Amino acid sequence: MNVKMGNSKHLSEQEQSELRKQASLELERLEAILEEAETKELLDRYKNRFNLCESTYKLVLREHQIRTKGEIKGQLKLDMRQVPFAMQFAGYTVEKELLNRLFGSESSQGKRSAKKLRDSVTHGVEQQAVDEIKARKDSLFQDMNDFLALIR
Repeated sequence: MNVKMGNSKHLSEQEQSELRKQASLELERLEAILEEAETKELLDRYKNRFNLCESTYKLVLREHQIRTKGEIKGQLKLDMRQVPFAMQFAGYTVEKELLNRLFGSESSQGKRSAKKLRDSVTHGVEQQAVDEIKARKDSLFQDMNDFLALIR
């Protein structure tokens, strides 16, 4: 669907027209996915549940960064090289596999981490990610609930 645009910093009228057409088609695709009430409700619940995990983890990470590095440069990011250490720093005992399933960088279809799936349904609503969340919803929600239970 992507049309190769010229190298100029400006688009020709034809290129502008094609780009607007692509944007319109993308909007139609997204609306069709989100038109199904059950899918929209699942994605909303999924993203909200993941946001709880991410937000509570980032509170722990913020304190870990301040105490170990003295400052925070830029935005806090979910990085599995830090997650186990930050959680241990706060006194949590968490299986590394759970953390990987939640925050890892696994991007193989059918095995994507909760974070990768969240990214894929937030930044473009990828149909394959929607299908994967539907297929794995029980285990994905269980992992997020297990993590939040540890925080409680």
